[in-house]
Amino acid sequence: MRLVATEYISLDGVFEEPGEWSFPYFDEQAAQFKFEELNATDAQLLGRKTYEGFAKAWPTMEGTGDFGVKMNTMPKYVVTSTLEKLEWSG
Repeated sequence: MRLVATEYISLDGVFEEPGEWSFPYFDEQAAQFKFEELNATDAQLLGRKTYEGFAKAWPTMEGTGDFGVKMNTMPKYVVTSTLEKLEWSG
């Protein structure tokens, strides 16, 4: 088994809330990289907060094509001691 961590981090060390700072830098090359990375993935390992954010956004997001299908259908494993049931688990 192989575990790969993928993170968004700025050059000055900002690690949190990539949606607030990464979009201006997300271009066609970055989209292709993320699509290839996702297609090489069998499952996602997520923290509770990331899972909850993704679970609110991905199932209803429009225009995501094959990327969205993969995100919504692949298995998810969530590190949590508070969630009892995963509604968005693939």
